[in-house]
Amino acid sequence: MTDHSSTTDAVVAVLTDLVDDGDIDITSWTDLDGLPGDIDVLAAQAHEIFEHARTWVCQRAGFEPSPVCLLSPLAELMDIFAQGFTEVEQIAVADWRSIRDAVVATTADLKAVDQMVADWLPVVA
Repeated sequence: MTDHSSTTDAVVAVLTDLVDDGDIDITSWTDLDGLPGDIDVLAAQAHEIFEHARTWVCQRAGFEPSPVCLLSPLAELMDIFAQGFTEVEQIAVADWRSIRDAVVATTADLKAVDQMVADWLPVVA
């Protein structure tokens, strides 16, 4: 069952907006404009995390203090781990780029459809 007062409030808000500027805004679509920038920020943060891991987590120096160190064989593993971080980062960057491109394309499509509706039915849009 729907709440009558919240439905009434929503209708009043839409009508007020229509009277104020002559169109009905679908705000969830307009929020898509900022999403590519947010995705770029997240991708940059992911890069920083992977860079930190390669620089500080995968250091060989801690395992090579002397030729007789029992842990020295682990130094070679640090190179493997660093390569693994690089490969995971490349996959993550490709995924972020794909999502970002899809958001940009979808936003453009939604704007085009909105414009078509506005052109055909100016009262509705």
